Amino acid sequence: MGTDMSKSLRLFLFLLFVLAFLVSAPIVVLYTAGYRFDLTHGRIVHTAVFNISSVPKNATVIIDGTAYADRTPAVLETILPGEHLVRLEKTGYLPWETTLSFESREARVMGPIVLFLDEEPHLREALSTVLVSAHEATDRFAYVTQQSSWLETWVVEGQSAQKKLLMRLSYAPTSTYALSWSKDGAYLALTQTHGSRQNLSITRVSDGTAIELPASVQDVQDSWWDLEVEPYLYVKTGTALTRIDVANATSRPLSFAADLVSLYDGREVTLSTSNNRAVVSYQEGETASIITYIPLGEYRFVPAPQGLVGIQDIHRNRLILVDLGGGEQPILLNEEAWLWKWNPAGDVLLYSSGYDLKRYVRFAHETQTLTRLSTPIEQLDWYPHGNTPIYRSGALTVALTLDGATILSQTILTNNLAAPFWIDKDTTQMHFLAAVDDGFEWWTRNLQK
Repeated sequence: MGTDMSKSLRLFLFLLFVLAFLVSAPIVVLYTAGYRFDLTHGRIVHTAVFNISSVPKNATVIIDGTAYADRTPAVLETILPGEHLVRLEKTGYLPWETTLSFESREARVMGPIVLFLDEEPHLREALSTVLVSAHEATDRFAYVTQQSSWLETWVVEGQSAQKKLLMRLSYAPTSTYALSWSKDGAYLALTQTHGSRQNLSITRVSDGTAIELPASVQDVQDSWWDLEVEPYLYVKTGTALTRIDVANATSRPLSFAADLVSLYDGREVTLSTSNNRAVVSYQEGETASIITYIPLGEYRFVPAPQGLVGIQDIHRNRLILVDLGGGEQPILLNEEAWLWKWNPAGDVLLYSSGYDLKRYVRFAHETQTLTRLSTPIEQLDWYPHGNTPIYRSGALTVALTLDGATILSQTILTNNLAAPFWIDKDTTQMHFLAAVDDGFEWWTRNLQK
């Protein structure tokens, strides 16, 4: 009798094991394949895979309040379809947070997400100055002080804070003054305007050498630096244009009349007036090949990526992008814009007409409104690493992440400093020049270690 019960028990246990295997094996297979039971909707779903990285690395990934053991760069394979609150945290850095929407079976790669140090700006120096101008690419700024009847122009290295006197000139109280940098920042011009005439004082920044303009250049009415070739300066006298190579102290009168000229991709592009409209052309020897026409107005050429011509309509506050190759529709963009900035790759343009923030994707030829603000945007820039634009509105400076977010991630970098900024060439610091009653204050904020 005991033997029969033992056999029955063994049979029962065997059948129970078989049943458990038949039930659990598919569950294990489905689990391994990425299927999960969605308690919210009461159904089995296939999860998404999420690959996220950050600068710097080793940030904690928190999704819907749950921290994962893996640090960035992390691959998370169990993300349920739907919207999730994603957050990155790292000691000493500001947290990053956004809402992302995942689809079943989706494999998403995001990052590197830039995390910024959790620090406040600090005052570097108060400057008694009447003019200031920064050259972002070289991490320098220049300022002009008035000493009795003299103006002194100084240049400051942003990283080392070393100063150097560049020029000392007599001050004319009836004139107005402006600073301008050459393309790569090797030369600095102090322009004195009196009535319709300009006097130019140009200095080589590296050693303070004054550049003498050719004696033939007299009664200058306008001047501007070339956008492509570093030492080229254009001066306009009446209807005559002269290109000056300040590095070699040579000049060449141009054989054509135009309101503006600059080199784009090695081509001499001009803007002139003809038959009550403005003409954008490029010169081929003595011949002008028309690219397109635009309405009459006051314009200036602005930097643009290779293959494009950038034109600012000064009075109408518009940005015009023209395809240098011409074609049937050479005008690619004609939008109201007070501010704009190309990303480092030159394929995405961020621009604003004041209270909105828009993005133009060049090769897709798409325009998108990213956000609207209740206060005007006063400056735009890109952090050089990652897809991270930065804007300033009043005393608020904010970094955005554009990668696939349902709601744009916003990281507040400053909230009490209403001042233009630039990011140093090492991308570790942000510099500010704040106007005060008796000059400017130079502030810095650390971004990365």
